[in-house]
Amino acid sequence: MGKLMMYVVWMGLSMGAALRPPTVIGFSADYNVTEEVVHLHWITRNAPAGEKFIIQRSLDSMHFVAIGQTISVGGQAVQHYYFDDPKPIGGKIYYRIAEQDASGRLYYTSAATINKPITSLMIGNLYVDSTRQVHFAIISPQASIANITLVDLNGKIWQSYLVNLKQGNNLFATDLKHLSPGIYFFQVNDKKGGGSAMLRFAKVNDTTYRL
Repeated sequence: MGKLMMYVVWMGLSMGAALRPPTVIGFSADYNVTEEVVHLHWITRNAPAGEKFIIQRSLDSMHFVAIGQTISVGGQAVQHYYFDDPKPIGGKIYYRIAEQDASGRLYYTSAATINKPITSLMIGNLYVDSTRQVHFAIISPQASIANITLVDLNGKIWQSYLVNLKQGNNLFATDLKHLSPGIYFFQVNDKKGGGSAMLRFAKVNDTTYRL
């Protein structure tokens, strides 16, 4: 995802969903096992030129993170759009399109889901919510106990604690407002021999984190 800013989008009318029919008339997600890429495809009809399509991903079907966007080409005809997620983080993953019109109103598609086989311990899906809590996910191939450690570039340990992991997606939240801007690492080590994983991120300020 490069330097894409991470932020959470909550479901529901409170985010500005409007009553007019959306122009997205079809949306699908397909996981390519060979390429390890999720291919997204959506179809629009009568989408005004310049309208924005925000691609969102979730591990719980409630809290979605933006992973990319594209702009409508306009026109009265049916149009097809494609987007690849090259970093699916495993387990059951939900995708949707947030269609944003010129006034900033959002119209959401129904979520499309894929199931990626979990073959190793993974950590990712970092985002910050409206209360400035930082969320992340650990995807585990087995039920286990793991140690989560937060360290900085100098090796200083800021957090260290044990968690119970279930097989599949495990979601966590923590308060990092006490940290100064800089580079940090979440490290997770399975205590039952399931391996380890690490997530590098940069804290810009209390509301902005980048991978």
